Amino acid sequence: MERMKRLYKILTLLLGVVVLVCVALAVYEYYDDTYGRWWLRDRGLSNDVVVHSYRDYTYRVYNQKMGKYTTSKIDWVTAAEKDDSLTVYAERGKRGFINARTGKIVIDAQMNDYRKAWVFSEGLAAVLKDGKLGFINAKNEMAIPFQYDYSTHCKMCDFGYLFHGGYCIMTNKEGYLGLIDTSGKWMIEPTYDEIWAPHNSGYRIVIKDSRCGVLDSKCNVVYPAVYEYVEIVSDGFVLTQEGRMWKVDKEGNIVHPFMFDSTYSLEYPKGYDEMGNIVFVLADYVKYTVLGRYGIMNRFTGKPITPAIYSDVNMLSKDLFEVRSLDDGGWYLVDVNGKLVSKSEVR
Repeated sequence: MERMKRLYKILTLLLGVVVLVCVALAVYEYYDDTYGRWWLRDRGLSNDVVVHSYRDYTYRVYNQKMGKYTTSKIDWVTAAEKDDSLTVYAERGKRGFINARTGKIVIDAQMNDYRKAWVFSEGLAAVLKDGKLGFINAKNEMAIPFQYDYSTHCKMCDFGYLFHGGYCIMTNKEGYLGLIDTSGKWMIEPTYDEIWAPHNSGYRIVIKDSRCGVLDSKCNVVYPAVYEYVEIVSDGFVLTQEGRMWKVDKEGNIVHPFMFDSTYSLEYPKGYDEMGNIVFVLADYVKYTVLGRYGIMNRFTGKPITPAIYSDVNMLSKDLFEVRSLDDGGWYLVDVNGKLVSKSEVR
């Protein structure tokens, strides 16, 4: 009997241990599923520094060379710009800066009241404080006063308030964009919907009311924003306006007076074969495209017959086309000289 009691106690103890182990494993699994590492989301910040991800969507910065964490849990951290070592992190709704090469916090988020911040560029970083934008240097000293309006109404997204060649895109309260220099002076007043980062040639594309223009590296207007599309190329510009595309050099001289995106063959019906099927003949003309619109071109001479101002073009006979208007969607007749034959819809 005594032996049975002892065995019973042992079994009870073992059962309790098993229950405790199961509970501990369940707690650990729950904790790990909720707060544990999310290995697949880890990413490098620099050669020696990685960002460890957790399942509660927080992060910690880890210096592999030192073998230790350099931050507590934070909300997020961005990648550093190529030429700057400092990058932005967020913690409890505030922004600070981390040295991406060491992982150490340089400007503490909780010690400042920066509600938004952008990465450093050319030694300066834009920060938002008390509803105004300004710029600080790497020592957290004010470089450009907090005097600019931050707007959520910008038509252009993700321009990042970054300096390129001494100039930075800046907003006004209506969401229009201009350019300031490193002293904070407006070089281009905020009147544009979009200002692109400079091409490697230094030129920038600007957009106003869906029309494109060009600024040079000193913020001078090279081409006003009146073109449907502008492309900056290594030796000049490709301009598009009113269904025409042409190329100019950097001095404004026309290099290629007629350009297009692509061409499509045209055929017209010539008669019927013995089976009663329509016989089509390859035309002397092709339709070409500029910005998704169609024009007519002689395929032998390469000369345009019409600008690319139609939504479609077909050929009805050897010397007659039907074209579809962009304005009203109607089909009209055009001859081989590009002259509108029928001013009334033919379909």
